[in-house]
Order: sequence, then structure tokens, then C-alpha cells
Amino acid sequence: MKHKIIKNGFIVAVLFLSSISLKAQIKYGAQIHGQLNTASFTAETSPLPDKDWKFGYGGGFFVEIPISSAFSLKPSLNYLQKGVKTTEKRPGGEGGGTFTQKTRINLDYIEVPILAIYNLDNNQSKWYVGVGPSFGYGISGNAEVFDTMQVGPQTNTEFFKVKTFKDVEDGGMGFKRFDFGLNAIVGIHFLEKGMVQLGYIHGLSNIANKDDFEGNKYNNRSILLSLGYQFK
Repeated sequence: MKHKIIKNGFIVAVLFLSSISLKAQIKYGAQIHGQLNTASFTAETSPLPDKDWKFGYGGGFFVEIPISSAFSLKPSLNYLQKGVKTTEKRPGGEGGGTFTQKTRINLDYIEVPILAIYNLDNNQSKWYVGVGPSFGYGISGNAEVFDTMQVGPQTNTEFFKVKTFKDVEDGGMGFKRFDFGLNAIVGIHFLEKGMVQLGYIHGLSNIANKDDFEGNKYNNRSILLSLGYQFK
């Protein structure tokens, strides 16, 4: 009985020390992001406007929890800017000329990706790859709209803003705040505590207002270049 108690106590001690060792390996740090953003969308109007990339930036914090020597779990809490720029041209109507509408959609998100990381770290490589879900919540946003009517040498431009996450009946676009997507990254560690990674977020949620415009779809797309620093 005494040997059994000692054996069980030894096992508990080993597990306890292992958990302490595992906790000691937990890493955390901060990161900044430069982004190229666009969107995949459809609308009831046809043809669709031309799309262009919209630059954004962001930053946040991450925690990396080791599961084994090769695998780890990396949740992050980030602020990200998403959106897209569009340009639409059409005839000006009975008066002739050309009507051009340029729109910049600005969407600010709190983003929480949870990535499964595979570390290729050995004597010759410090590369890593990761994939996982990403959960976003829109905290603010607007659409900056420039309407230009050109008839001959005369040009008239009007500018207005519409809030993206505000209800349509209140003058907004009625976008949904919650955004879900898939996130994939590839990165490399350098100088012991630094890291650079390239990531892509593929939005799966249709955040467009379907209640008032049934045929509308809007999905975010973002490419991120990130620079991180590990505090521990």
C-alpha cells in the first residue's frame, strides 16, 4: 500500500511539474499589421462597379500555447481595418455626359483568430505555418461616396457619408457586425523574439443587408503583412 501511494504521488508530481513546464513555455507578444483589403460582392444593380484594393492597418496581441514540439495553438486579439474601393461609371441620362460614383468602404473590426500552428523549427529553419477560424466584430464603419457628373467641360461633384453598420431605416447601409472567416498564415522567426508573417483572411459571412436587399452579398477579403515581437 505504501509503495502504491508513493507511486501515485510520483505520478501526480510528474504531471504537476509537467504542467508547470508547459505553462512556462507559453509565449505572448504584440504585433502590427499592414493590410490590403477588398471584397467579394454581388448586388441587384448590374453591372457591378470595378473594385480596387484598399490599404489598412491594425495591431494587437497574441498568445502561443504549445501542444507538442511541433504544434501550438495561437489565439490573437486584433484591431483590423477592412473594406474596399469601388468605381462605377454610367451615362448621365437625358442631359448626356458621364456619371461616376467612387466609393470607399471603411470597416473597423475587433478580430479574434484562433490558429493551429505547425512549427518547422529545427537547426536550419524557423518557419511556421498556421490555419484556423477568425471571428470579427464590426465596431465602426462608413462609406465615403463621391458622385461626379461631367457634361462637356463642366464637372459637378458631391460628397456624402453613410454609416455601414447603421440600420437602413435610420439612413445606414444595414451591414451585419459579426464576420466569420478562415485565416491562413506563413511566417518566420528572427532575432530570437521577432517574427514576420504573411496572412490571408477569407470572409465566409455575408455581412450585406439581406432583409431590405435580398440579392446583395458582401464578403471581406484581407491580405496581411505582420511584424511581431515576443515578450516571453
